[in-house]
Amino acid sequence: MIEPRMRIALFLECLPETGGGFQQALSMVELLTRKNATRHDFVVFTPFERTRHVLSEHGIEATLFKKHVFRLMDRWSATVVGNAVLRRLRRFGLRRLGRHLDALLDDCGIDLVVLTEIGECALRIGDHPFIVPVLDLSHRDYPEFPDTYAGRVFERRESVLRVTLTRALAVIADSPFGARRISSLYRVDPDRIVELPYVPSLTVRRHAAGSRSATTDEIRGKYELPARYLLYPAYFSAHKNHLYLLEGLLELERQHDIILHAVFCGGGDTGDQEAVERQVRALGLTARVRFLGLVPDEDVPALYEGALALAMPAYFGPTNLPPLEAIALGCPVIYSDLPEFREQMGDAALYCDLADASSLADHLAALIRDPALLDRLRKAGYRLAAEIAKIDYGERLAPILDRYADLRRRWAWPETSR
Repeated sequence: MIEPRMRIALFLECLPETGGGFQQALSMVELLTRKNATRHDFVVFTPFERTRHVLSEHGIEATLFKKHVFRLMDRWSATVVGNAVLRRLRRFGLRRLGRHLDALLDDCGIDLVVLTEIGECALRIGDHPFIVPVLDLSHRDYPEFPDTYAGRVFERRESVLRVTLTRALAVIADSPFGARRISSLYRVDPDRIVELPYVPSLTVRRHAAGSRSATTDEIRGKYELPARYLLYPAYFSAHKNHLYLLEGLLELERQHDIILHAVFCGGGDTGDQEAVERQVRALGLTARVRFLGLVPDEDVPALYEGALALAMPAYFGPTNLPPLEAIALGCPVIYSDLPEFREQMGDAALYCDLADASSLADHLAALIRDPALLDRLRKAGYRLAAEIAKIDYGERLAPILDRYADLRRRWAWPETSR
C-alpha cells in the first residue's frame, strides 16, 4: 500500500524580538523542515516580513500572509450567528468570505496545520485540522501575578485554550510536567498529547557545534563587561523576578564579602525594565548592573561562555530556554527551586529558594570558591545537553501525522493510490 503523503502548514506568528518564544518556534520550524524529518512536506507561513527574513537567513523559505481586516470576519465565522450569515453569502460565489485563512491554505494545497503557538491563527482556521502547542499554563499556575490577570489576560487565555484544545487534532507539550497539567486542567486525552521538549536556540546549537561568530573577549570588549559577571537573559516582567537577583548580589557582598556584577539582556515592557532600573539605583547597584537591551542572536553564545553563571530565578515554566542554552555552552545554571524546573534540569543546576535571596548568594559563593563544584555542574550540564541533542521532533510527531494521513484517506484518497 502506498503511504499517503501530506502537505503540512507550519505557522510562525511571532517576531524575532519576542525572545525565547520566537527562538523555540524557530527551532521547531527548523527541525521539522529538515530533509526526511518525516515523510510529509512542510510549508512555512508567517505574517511578518522580519520573521520571514530571519527564516531566510537560516535557509528556510516562508510564505507571507497578511493579518488584514478580514481576520475579524474569519473569527466571526466561528460564532453561531456569523457562520449562519457568512455561509449563506458564500453561496453567491464569495468563497473566501469569513474563511480567508482557510482559502489561503486551500490555494497552497494544505492538508494539516501545525502551529508553533496559540495565536490568532488558531481562532481563524475552520476548515483544516490543526495541531497546537501549549508551552505554559502560567495564568493557572500563578494567577496572582499581574502578568496573568492585568488587561483580562486570564480570561482571554482561557477562552482561547478551551476552544482550541477541544478541537485540536493533537496538543504539543513542552515536558512531562506540562503534559500532566494540560490533561488535568483541560481534560485532553493523554493519547492526543505529544511531548516536544525545548531545545537550545538554533544560534546556540550551531555555536556549540563549532560555528562561532564571536569570542568571549570580543563580546566582553563590545559591551564593556567586567571579567566576572552573572548573566540573566530574559525579557522584563514581574514573573522573571529580576529584583530577587539584585537582593542576591547584596547578600553575596554582606555574607561572603564578594562583589559581583550582573548583566541583563532582553526586551519587554518599558515600564517593567524601568522598575528594575529604579530598584538598582535604590540599592546602590548602578555601577554593578548592566542593561544591554536586545542583543543580536550571534552575540548570545559568547555572553553565556563569559559568565560566571546563568541565574534564572523565574516563577513561570515548566520549561525555560536559557538554562538549556547555558549547559550547552558550559555555563553553570542557578535556577528556581520549583518541581517543574528540577524535572527539567535534574543535577545539571543549583536551585535557589525564592523566599530567601541568601540561598542564591550561597550558591554564587560556592561556585567562586569551589572548582570541584563548578566542574561537576559543567559535566552534568554537558551530559544533559547531549541527551537533548538526541531529541527528534519529526520522529515524535510522525505517529500522529501518519495516523491522520491514513485516516483522511477515508474521505480524501490521493490520486496516486488509484
